[in-house]
Amino acid sequence: MRTRRRGGHRRTYWNWIIWTLCMVLCAAGESVAAPDRLKLAWLSNTTLTCNDGTPAGYYIRRGLNTQHWVVYLEGGGYCWDASSCGARWRRRPGLMSSSRWSRFRRAPALLSADPAANPLWHDSNHVLLPYCTSDMWAGTRTARRFNTSFAFTGRLIVRSVLMELLRDGLSGRLLLVGSSAGGAGVMLHADAARRMLRSHGVRVAAVADSGWFLDRPARARRSSANTVAKLGHSLWHGTPPSACVRKYPDEPWLCYFGYRLYPHIRTPLFVFQYLFDSAQLAAEGVRSPRTREQWDAVHQTGAALRSSLKHVRATFAPACLAHGALARPEWLAINVSGVSLPRAIGCWEQRLGSGRRHARADCAPRRLIERCSWPQCNGSCPRLRDPRTGEEVALASLLQSFGLDVSGAAAAMGLDARALSRMSRAELLPLLAPHT
Repeated sequence: MRTRRRGGHRRTYWNWIIWTLCMVLCAAGESVAAPDRLKLAWLSNTTLTCNDGTPAGYYIRRGLNTQHWVVYLEGGGYCWDASSCGARWRRRPGLMSSSRWSRFRRAPALLSADPAANPLWHDSNHVLLPYCTSDMWAGTRTARRFNTSFAFTGRLIVRSVLMELLRDGLSGRLLLVGSSAGGAGVMLHADAARRMLRSHGVRVAAVADSGWFLDRPARARRSSANTVAKLGHSLWHGTPPSACVRKYPDEPWLCYFGYRLYPHIRTPLFVFQYLFDSAQLAAEGVRSPRTREQWDAVHQTGAALRSSLKHVRATFAPACLAHGALARPEWLAINVSGVSLPRAIGCWEQRLGSGRRHARADCAPRRLIERCSWPQCNGSCPRLRDPRTGEEVALASLLQSFGLDVSGAAAAMGLDARALSRMSRAELLPLLAPHT
């Protein structure tokens, strides 16, 4: 009996130890996770909803810097007619409804509270607007007819969120940021937000990430970007900025394209855009380029994007085949001519804050556009993967697929062609860079 009792005490003791360790580890886990969590707040205006009629809202976290706010418009494509919206509802209902929104959400990279992940804005107030309206944040259509169609209230939601933030203490400077459709939304909202907030003493600037779309012709059997924008504008009851609409009174949907809208924007704007944007290429019907003809189309799109940025005052454009940067951890590594994206944006913000046209001497230029003219020539580009296998595409194979004579290039460098083909990306890029 004595042994059995001693064993019972021993089991109780170890159970207590295990329970204590679990509590400590769980608490530690919470303390690590909590700084990168944003809390859901539902909009008080319940007439503004997601596509399916579920309530709209936003995620927020207060930072130590009470005078700086980063408001992020999420992206995720759009739909423009009954067919495309029906397909979107079947395939990606999470982009049209708030029914599965959680109470807390992990912050994307640009809203992280970790200085290592977010050196620019880790101590700012962070606000994330989840995208559930499929309208590039431009719609004003609140009615849903017979429960067979959708509401499109993106523009009204942005305005309502800003009004609620004002009531909750918004002050100082607001940086309106967005990626993809959210990047387009930023350009559509920048001036309206500036006009709305300046009477409250809030200064507004904007960053558009991968929202600079072109109305280029599409390949066979695809609707042109112009047609899609026209249909979407009508479906959403879209309201592009009036300054741009006055330029295109008979075709107001042209104002959804960045290069057409930009000349009419008065708010300070920083444009990030990959020169070989994969969403732009997909819209043109080039999803997974493999043939020489497809790569020629990629080059043409890259040349068009480069040309469209020539009058943009503050821009950062790497020669990458990718889409979207600021919400991803790799935004820290992306660079052009040795200048990282965070440094370029930081210098741009410094110029705005100082009120001077020129920041200190060691700051980055306003315009950083990749010099080389072929995709993935920048060593900091996100890795390109074969959509069929998921494996990384070897750079030599990529170059060969769009016309590079690997044998000739190897001979010019005094190398064996097989050795060149086996070279890693890090080894190959410095050899090729002088020849591009």
